[in-house]
Amino acid sequence: MRAPILDHSMKIGLYFGSFNPIHNGHLHVARAALLQQHRDEVWFVISPQNPFKENEGLAPEKDRLRMAELACDGQQGIRVSDIEFGLPRPSYTINTIRAIREKHPEHSFQLIIGEDNLEGLRRWKEFDALLSLVEVVVYPRTPEKPELPHYLEPYKERICFLAGELIPISATDIRTKLHESKSINGLTPASVIEYIRKSGLYL
Repeated sequence: MRAPILDHSMKIGLYFGSFNPIHNGHLHVARAALLQQHRDEVWFVISPQNPFKENEGLAPEKDRLRMAELACDGQQGIRVSDIEFGLPRPSYTINTIRAIREKHPEHSFQLIIGEDNLEGLRRWKEFDALLSLVEVVVYPRTPEKPELPHYLEPYKERICFLAGELIPISATDIRTKLHESKSINGLTPASVIEYIRKSGLYL
């Protein structure tokens, strides 16, 4: 289900990514954010083009969107947004946040990122403006709370961490397994596996 236009105030977590493909680790993070950050909803924001990544091996955006929709079907409070499909490319998070806030001024938003993005956050376009617009929620790679990079100390009140360890699943591993004709059962929802099989993706 795509993110709807709502007429009442909600607290929403925004989880950006190429989701190539979406998997159970992504869903685990979204559920953790819903519970621990007391979010009303989490939206997977599908990025057609990440400015820091090569597009080689990237499934078509409409396929990645459809797989995300299938994965979120029946997931309470978890939705999918294709807002970046209609924005200039490459997809800069600050531009998308501004577009979302303009479209949904009644809501408050948090940005969900991985711990591995903390050090590189300074390279994001207008990262200081980004941190003024949204709080940042970080999901960890280990059970220990990571240290904030020194340059983020002035923003520490705007950054918080999810508890618990990330499920060790990666989209890269899934694509590799598919390329090698290995099973990906249990790594992504069955509906996504069936879509990949029927569409011939990642082979």
